[in-house]
Amino acid sequence: MVVSSQQLLAAQLSQLKSATARLGQLPDPLRRYVDEVLRTPDRARDVAARMLTDEETMLYLSVVSMAAVALTPEELSEQLRLYQERFRDSGVDVTESLEVIEEHDMWKLKQLRENLVRYASAMADFVLKYPEDAHEYLVTYLSTFLLLMAALEARSPEELVSVGRALNKVAEDLEAFTLTFRLTVEGFDGERQGVVGVIRGPDDLRRVLS
Repeated sequence: MVVSSQQLLAAQLSQLKSATARLGQLPDPLRRYVDEVLRTPDRARDVAARMLTDEETMLYLSVVSMAAVALTPEELSEQLRLYQERFRDSGVDVTESLEVIEEHDMWKLKQLRENLVRYASAMADFVLKYPEDAHEYLVTYLSTFLLLMAALEARSPEELVSVGRALNKVAEDLEAFTLTFRLTVEGFDGERQGVVGVIRGPDDLRRVLS
């Protein structure tokens, strides 16, 4: 894999899409994956997993991810507002999902700017101790990225509805990873707790708190 887990752990979803948008069009290596997700949004995870093994496409994302700290929080919020407008008249509510994505992006941006050493150490621990969960995060992350881009490429209300429903499902998993990473890096009362595994629901949260 050309792009490392740490590189994708350092990139914001909104920032990746914004950088792609500046090119004026999707690059060919990426377009085929976005088009496939647009045709079958429910298969976004399968497409993302396959994309992880595509060296050309992952090299492109690696280059884009180097600018991960370029956007301001205001620019991140504005980018997500554009997606909200895109879905406004589609008939599917993605408000909560976009809020989850914004929380994920804002937290990661803050860590990169204010808490880089601790964040990098915690994420390295996570990748080493939980490689399967780390891979699942990358698939979840890229699935969300592909669905966001597919939303901008959609040309019919039906396509937007399908993409929005798939986005809502993937965002639930992204939220679990955000909580996991926050507890891993920040811990409770500001004390780092170390890697805790992925927190997927109330039972896992009670386990961590006990």
